[in-house]
Amino acid sequence: MAGDDPLTGELCPRIAILDAETANQIAAGEVVERPASVVKELVENSLDAAARHIAIEVKGGGLTLIRVRDDGWGINPEDAPLAFARHATSKIRRANDLWGITTLGFRGEALPSIAAVARVEMDTRPPGETAGVRVRIAGGGEPEITAIGCPPGTTVTVTDLFYNTPARRQYLKKPASEARAVVAAVERLALAHPEVAFNLHLEGKRLLSTPGNSDLQAVVAAIYGLETGRELLPLAGEGEGWTLKGFISPPWLHRAGRSQQVLTVNGRYIFNRLLTRAVEECYQAVIPSGRHPLFILQLTIDPRLVDVNVHPAKLEVRFQQEYELARQIAALVNRALHTPRAVAPATTAAAPVTTGRLEGRKTAAPGALQQDFAFQRKEVQARFWGEYILKERPADEENRAEKVGEVRAVKPDKEIDTRSDLQTEPVDANSQVLPPLRAIGQLLNTYILAEGMDGLYIIDQHAAHERCRFESLQQRVNSGSWPAQMLEPPLTLHLAPAMTVKLVEQIVTLRELGFIVETFGANSFLLRSVPSGVPPGKEREVLEDFLADENLPAEERLLKILSCHGAIKAGDTLSGVEMQKLLDELQKISRPYTCPHGRPAVVRLDRSTLARYFHRPQGAAALRMP
Repeated sequence: MAGDDPLTGELCPRIAILDAETANQIAAGEVVERPASVVKELVENSLDAAARHIAIEVKGGGLTLIRVRDDGWGINPEDAPLAFARHATSKIRRANDLWGITTLGFRGEALPSIAAVARVEMDTRPPGETAGVRVRIAGGGEPEITAIGCPPGTTVTVTDLFYNTPARRQYLKKPASEARAVVAAVERLALAHPEVAFNLHLEGKRLLSTPGNSDLQAVVAAIYGLETGRELLPLAGEGEGWTLKGFISPPWLHRAGRSQQVLTVNGRYIFNRLLTRAVEECYQAVIPSGRHPLFILQLTIDPRLVDVNVHPAKLEVRFQQEYELARQIAALVNRALHTPRAVAPATTAAAPVTTGRLEGRKTAAPGALQQDFAFQRKEVQARFWGEYILKERPADEENRAEKVGEVRAVKPDKEIDTRSDLQTEPVDANSQVLPPLRAIGQLLNTYILAEGMDGLYIIDQHAAHERCRFESLQQRVNSGSWPAQMLEPPLTLHLAPAMTVKLVEQIVTLRELGFIVETFGANSFLLRSVPSGVPPGKEREVLEDFLADENLPAEERLLKILSCHGAIKAGDTLSGVEMQKLLDELQKISRPYTCPHGRPAVVRLDRSTLARYFHRPQGAAALRMP
């Protein structure tokens, strides 16, 4: 029968209490999603134990080995077995304590959840004790207790993660991807606690080290590089029951993703859509569309004003008066963006637009790929970010502000075709090909106004040029290989640890696409070659954008990045010749109406619509050129 219990065959299923092993594995699924979850929980325990030095060792993406060692309080020998009992904790005593939590952990679920799906060994000794204790437990079984000698603090070793739940292993990503998630988790914890010295070793190699001197900027420099640390803008402020401090990026420093946006609340990394949106909206008018600012913000708030017990992994919290808090944080960000330090240095000013820009930069011949890449290593002086990141908007912002709403008319130019054929040539409404157009002006230094025989066309100059570049680059790589251009001298790159893991994982793909990268120290690399088509000064940005986006196949991803980075930007002033040249190029391609990302590039106001706006009779005579 349809209502039979599949386990007992009875018509009405019976309610039963699950056995301890099944219950533990269900609970573990909420807390231990992947190796990065284990690292996060163990490090948070170390932080709650007032550790000042934390060492993390990871092998096999965390599936083979995770070891976290600290110099914190340790655990009393008689309490050590209780650490693996569910809902056993030293951090709260009663329900009312949940409304004033000052620790990172409080549920007593982490260690038993980890022990339910792995083999765990814990060595611990409080500083005042002469001997320590070792606890071993596997698969949620009974713990084995042994007295040992060990240094003060706690060391937890986790091996064979998910060994007894093979179905869970099937849903994990490959070890390199899991390792990246571990590194990202450690980066966020280190940024949340600059007073603690963190050391991370991945596959036996040191990947991350922070000084532990309470200097947040020093931690930023250790993770994101000295250049980035120097460029960031300090931010500080306070309100009723809260204080905020940290750093935000200046307008010329931005990323393709949000991986370098870190918001902490009382030392806990969180994700909050409203607060993140409040910060990003402050940058809407100063950074290119689709780019994201960097920020590392530490919010210290009265624990009674925030509820941290609303998410299984404690990644989301609920604030009282959240919208007012977001408004005040946005005001602080806006104030920081209007300080003298937020003004772009001379090296970040955009180069003037020339006709040659539409043609693209000259690149090395495809034959350059065949040459010998054995170069003599040279010492390269570190440069500021300003030399890598070109500001996307022209320097004469004041002049542009005065011209808002003004349409620049194109003066007659003998180089522009008068296109008398516009009077008679029909347009197929179903055709994807753009009809012949004549540039008549530029609006807001962003849109080209063009006349066609069927009406007025408004073209987004960035989206249109991006589409043209995409089609052109695609034709050039149809042969199956990317032409490359050598960099002399090579660029020195210092990458964040998580980005380093991505680069190493994709090193073969990068070489196939024209990126020649060599190791040059811990998290440092020499970039010797880039694909043809990378704009000058954008080499690092293109590489980081490529590594940050994994949602598309490698070749398509690179095509779209190069198309965007080399295209004319909104705000660039174009001459009549340049506008007409872009329109001519757009007419030659098969899909001119959208950019490679799917954003509209062309809008048309047909003749009947224009006539209706001005109350003119329908079916007026065909448009004629003067």
